[in-house]
Amino acid sequence: MARMIDDFLRTGGCPGSFLHRVDPRVKVLAVTGFVALSASLASRAGLVLAVVFLLALTAAARLPLRWLAGRLLWLLPFAGTMILLFPFITPGEPVWRWEWGALAIIATREGWQHALVLSLRVLTAFLAVNFLLATTGLRQVLEALSFFRVPAVFIQMIEFTIRYIYVVGHELRRMNTARAARGFVPGKHLFHRHTFRTLGQTVGVLFVRSWERGERIYHAMLARGYTGQVHRKALPPPGGLDLAWGAFILLVALGLHFFDPGTITWLLSWK
Repeated sequence: MARMIDDFLRTGGCPGSFLHRVDPRVKVLAVTGFVALSASLASRAGLVLAVVFLLALTAAARLPLRWLAGRLLWLLPFAGTMILLFPFITPGEPVWRWEWGALAIIATREGWQHALVLSLRVLTAFLAVNFLLATTGLRQVLEALSFFRVPAVFIQMIEFTIRYIYVVGHELRRMNTARAARGFVPGKHLFHRHTFRTLGQTVGVLFVRSWERGERIYHAMLARGYTGQVHRKALPPPGGLDLAWGAFILLVALGLHFFDPGTITWLLSWK
């Protein structure tokens, strides 16, 4: 898990590209607006254009495609399962049917269409967030969020999660080493009784140790004068080129939104 977080948050590409130098506040605002507007697109064509635009920004930032593909692989277990379920839970015209006695599994055309739209929306949001983090860095993104008056507790939760997930991962590796030193041999499958019981105990002990470590860290922070407040860093105003790039990204999102066939159909039906 720690390796996955490190791979996802590590800045990629060429730091000297002009998109890396755009003001972080402008990028946070523009990318957030782009994701919000593209999530409301109703047609596949509009979502495909949004994906193409984000890929063009990724290429302009000189982010390697192989590096981007490696990050996309982490998305499949989380979004892929949900997307694959849509054809079987959405009512509509059947396109595939499997029966076994009284059990019948049916996939519908409407379900496949909804799954495709959902997958394009997830891909759009992922590419946008990936572009933001890869060209800005987590620290600058958090500073921009602080500038926009995002609650301090939210920012601190992100910082502590990223910082201490490595500590928890190291603790888990130590526990695995100690377990192997005591002669533990896992079964051939997860549902092996001894393996299942041992892994359950490991998860429980890891939770208790993480809780105790969190308590110690919190009391140590209080002893050092922690009050829960975030000290906002004074940032210079964004330049004209920064604002122009932010406006360009938002204008593209607005153009996709208002010229989307689904939006036009909705407006005509509303009238």
